[in-house]
Amino acid sequence: MNLISVAHSATAPAQTGWVKHWRDLDNPDGALRALLDSAWQSASALRGTEVVAAAAMLRQAFLQQDRFRHGFPCDEVETLLALGSLWEDDVDEAMRRAQTVSARGTGVRYRPVLATIMKLGFWRTRDFMPFYELSRGKAPHGNAMSLLTAIVNLSVEAAAEAEQLRFKLAEHLARDALLLCNKSGEIEAQASLLPTSVLAQLHYEAGSVDEADALLRGRLAAIEASGAIESALIAYILSAKIAAARGNQNVALLLLHRGEEIGVRRRWSRLVLHCKAEEVALRIHDARADLAEIALAQMKNFFCELDARSRNKDVDAWPLLAADLRLQIANGPSISTVQSLDDLRSAALRRNHPTLVVKLTILLSSALHSLGQVTRAQEELLAALHQGASTGLFRSFLDDMPFIEAGLKHLWRSPKARSLGHLGPYVGRLLAASMAPPLARKKFRTNHRLVESLSTRETIILRLMSLGLSNKSIARELQVTPETVKSHAKHIFIKLASKNRAEAASRATELGLI
Repeated sequence: MNLISVAHSATAPAQTGWVKHWRDLDNPDGALRALLDSAWQSASALRGTEVVAAAAMLRQAFLQQDRFRHGFPCDEVETLLALGSLWEDDVDEAMRRAQTVSARGTGVRYRPVLATIMKLGFWRTRDFMPFYELSRGKAPHGNAMSLLTAIVNLSVEAAAEAEQLRFKLAEHLARDALLLCNKSGEIEAQASLLPTSVLAQLHYEAGSVDEADALLRGRLAAIEASGAIESALIAYILSAKIAAARGNQNVALLLLHRGEEIGVRRRWSRLVLHCKAEEVALRIHDARADLAEIALAQMKNFFCELDARSRNKDVDAWPLLAADLRLQIANGPSISTVQSLDDLRSAALRRNHPTLVVKLTILLSSALHSLGQVTRAQEELLAALHQGASTGLFRSFLDDMPFIEAGLKHLWRSPKARSLGHLGPYVGRLLAASMAPPLARKKFRTNHRLVESLSTRETIILRLMSLGLSNKSIARELQVTPETVKSHAKHIFIKLASKNRAEAASRATELGLI
């Protein structure tokens, strides 16, 4: 049922379906039931924007319980409100609602949904003991919601294990989630977004950039439409990293700006901060400290403008702090830079965030090396390398090679190199990869005249088309009209001898253009 017409059974005009005064409806109980059914249908299909819209109306109903003639379904309404809060990335509110219903003991039928909400909340707050206590239980069967909660549980566990640097387990869980997605029928595309993003992240970290790109291709449009923030966080940052790894800096920046725009529109503060932090890193790697300063200033302004309620939603400041420290290292670190990195790493250790610990250790070793504290710099770098070699981290080091290359080479030439053991080939691989040109797809029968005939703008548009962005979205990103994008698309089709977007993307992949 469309949310636009949830109050259609009532005689009062619904306009946009926004029920401002339930007392004005001839049949508020019937309208509420229609809204609840519509909300469950949207939740079952993972249409996040519709769930958020329904939650907004349900909040009004919850505040006007005395307007309803029959018993008000508090458990059902609060469960749906918790789901809406999750899509709005308000984990504190979602957990409060879910725990309230669970504590009453009257919402048995909503227990699987509540458990899933709390599992995600425990992950976000990094409270892993109750996170692991919420087991998945038996294999799902029966209704679509049961299957959906199983998929979401597996996906969240996969993302959490990847963050904990347990990559094999994360891959296993993500693939299990995708197997269940194949059984889910109409929600397959939406339900597969998070586990697919996790798999892409694992491939990228292992150095398989092409495989990661293939998994993400075409997914951004679905995430933009109604995906959840966890999928968006991985997919937009990872897509930008893939573009940068191939030397497509303009595309990387466009993807980050798009992610930032979506974060602002959906009120996903975390997405905005992470995209800005990645932009700072990209600018630094391009030796554009001036543009990195501008991006960092924008990031600080955004964080300062977050109201108190947003800050209570577990909006971590670490992307901002890390971006600031990264720029300090690029401009010449000080002792206070080292101390700040130590403090931030200690906080990451306390919060059980090993991925962040490794990234901060990489930066710490760079700062120490710049300050001439070579012995400690090597100790920190070795600790990070041991962690990377044992867990499968690769791109995390390669992406920050400008910071650690001097330290790696010093380590490679030092007497300690003979005692590196299994780290020797690992360090050698990193150094060899750092000297290679930007990654490019393998080219088959490349027509160099064809390659030269594509302009820079056409190449950018082709890349955005291959990611699933519509002409309107591309036009908005490039600040041109949709007609201009269509004109460029026609030229691309002619030059690549293709009839449509799919053929153009396939041909461009074959030629190594994207």
